[in-house]
Amino acid sequence: MEKLSWNDSYLLGITEIDLQHKKLLSLADDMYEIVNGDEDSLKVNLSKVLKSLTDYTVYHFSNEEEFMKKYGYPSADMHKSMHDNFIAEVTKQIKSLNTATKAEAERLYKFLASWVLNHIAKSDKVWAEYVKPNLK
Repeated sequence: MEKLSWNDSYLLGITEIDLQHKKLLSLADDMYEIVNGDEDSLKVNLSKVLKSLTDYTVYHFSNEEEFMKKYGYPSADMHKSMHDNFIAEVTKQIKSLNTATKAEAERLYKFLASWVLNHIAKSDKVWAEYVKPNLK
């Protein structure tokens, strides 16, 4: 399994959001380390990092959504829908981690990391380009 890491091509040019994106990837990196670490402590460590990751994701998404509303981004509702669908999918996958096997944890990590990176690189770039000219 390949570790997905931050790359400056993901920068949006909005410092607050860029820092939050880096934090999300850092939490995903923590999950990667747990998935590839000691299998005996997988379940305990995984539950801790997933709690941090989901809490921070909810915080970050609400912050992004506030930016979009504040600057009148016309597709804010559609973007929020993407966030809501992601949270619903992650919640569903976390609930299915009954045994927290390494394979299940790897599958969840791959989903999380690829979705977040893809979302930043594509969807977030669009709204950021819209709001940046209006930033004070």
